[in-house]
Amino acid sequence: MVLTLFGIFLALVLFYFFVSGLIANGMAMPLRRPICRTPSFFGIVFEEVSFNSRTDNVSLEGWYIDAGQNKTIILMPGGKQNREDTTTKLLELCVDLAKRGFSILTFDRRGCGTSEASRLRTRACLDRDIAGAVDYIRNRKGLRENIFLFGFSLGALAALACAKEEKSIKAVVSDSCFSSISEMASRILKNTCKIFVIFQPGAVYMGRLIFGLDRENAIDKVPYINCPIFFINGAEDKSVPPEDTYRLIKASNNPLDEIWIVASAGHTQSYITHPKEYIDRVVHFLSDRISK
Repeated sequence: MVLTLFGIFLALVLFYFFVSGLIANGMAMPLRRPICRTPSFFGIVFEEVSFNSRTDNVSLEGWYIDAGQNKTIILMPGGKQNREDTTTKLLELCVDLAKRGFSILTFDRRGCGTSEASRLRTRACLDRDIAGAVDYIRNRKGLRENIFLFGFSLGALAALACAKEEKSIKAVVSDSCFSSISEMASRILKNTCKIFVIFQPGAVYMGRLIFGLDRENAIDKVPYINCPIFFINGAEDKSVPPEDTYRLIKASNNPLDEIWIVASAGHTQSYITHPKEYIDRVVHFLSDRISK
């Protein structure tokens, strides 16, 4: 009888972690979305560039738009999107910012678009990808270049992680960044099927164990970032509610930080819903941080 109960318990534990592993795999694995347009679609001159991530030298592919000034924005898409990212109109955003005088580097993170994939740790270590982009710009433009980091959702987390270590970054634009990995996982699972929430602790654990998911949340990083951060969040965002952004700006406690909760906007949809105001606010925020 005891052995039977132990066998049932063991089977349930194995089932729990098996399902948790499947969920972690689904959240961690990248996706090869095709790139259909380039900046030339909008009449913008650009270069196809490649560079390596920092530390582990994963080959990354991107677009570089040279505005001819000493200010460069490095943009990282969120989730499993590529550098075109039609869900946020990232390409259009890059074009609009380039027209306002900023050089632009946007790229496919590891395992997405045309960038190389690393073994297993495909959704982790993204700070290494954006740090590699910083190295590329420094080597190309010199140490006096004003470098800004800009990310959406998971890309925003990577930008914040990089800014924590890179003290020379002038500012960060964080659009729809979640404050806690575990809370974000719970919301994703709840939106998929409420019963899946019971697998959240196991999925986060397996994500860290197998895929190298960062143990440090955004809310743990922001207090150690020296540069100002522009936090943007949609008022109607169900994946990353505005409360996450309020927690982040409170934890950052930098008087130069700014926050914009965008009316009627869902997750990473603020540029789509308010394109002109979005560009005006971002350009104004970054322009105040440029060293001449």
